[in-house]
Amino acid sequence: MKRQILKDIRLSRSELIIKGLCLFTMLIYVYCVLDITLIDRIPGIRRHVFRPLWEVSSMLKSGDYSYWSGQIGGNLIMLFPLGFMMPILSDKFRNIKWAAIMGLAFSVLIEFTQYYTARGLFESDDIIHNTIGACIGCIVYVFIYDKLLNEKSSGKVVVLHA
Repeated sequence: MKRQILKDIRLSRSELIIKGLCLFTMLIYVYCVLDITLIDRIPGIRRHVFRPLWEVSSMLKSGDYSYWSGQIGGNLIMLFPLGFMMPILSDKFRNIKWAAIMGLAFSVLIEFTQYYTARGLFESDDIIHNTIGACIGCIVYVFIYDKLLNEKSSGKVVVLHA
C-alpha cells in the first residue's frame, strides 16, 4: 500500500526541477522579506498600531495618496510571491483558504518579531494587507494554471484582453 502511494505521487523530472527552482526562489524571497522587514533595521523603541485600516483612513484624510498608496501597495505586493509560489510547491496550497492562512501566519510572525526586537512598527494594517497580497498571489496562480495551462493543453487558444 505504501509503495503504491509513493508510486502515485512520484514527480516527473521536469516537475522536480520546477519545484526545486521554486523552493530555491522561495528561500531567496523569504530572506529578502526578512531583510527588508527585520535584518536591515536598527532597533529602536517598541511601537504598535492596532486600529484596523488606519492607513486607509490617514490616506483619505490627508489626501497624500502617493505615500499611503506606496505603504499599502508595498504590503499587498510583499506577500504576493508567497501566495503564488506555495501552490507550485504543493497542491494543498491551491486554494484561497491556505493562501490566507500562510499569509496571515507569515505576516503575524514578521509583525511580532518587529515588535519584540523593536525593529519596526507592529501594525494590524500590515497583517491585513499582507494576507490580502498572499491571497491575490494564489488567485493569480490558480487563474494562470487553470485557465492558461489547462486550456493550452486542451488545444484551446486563450486570448487575454487588456
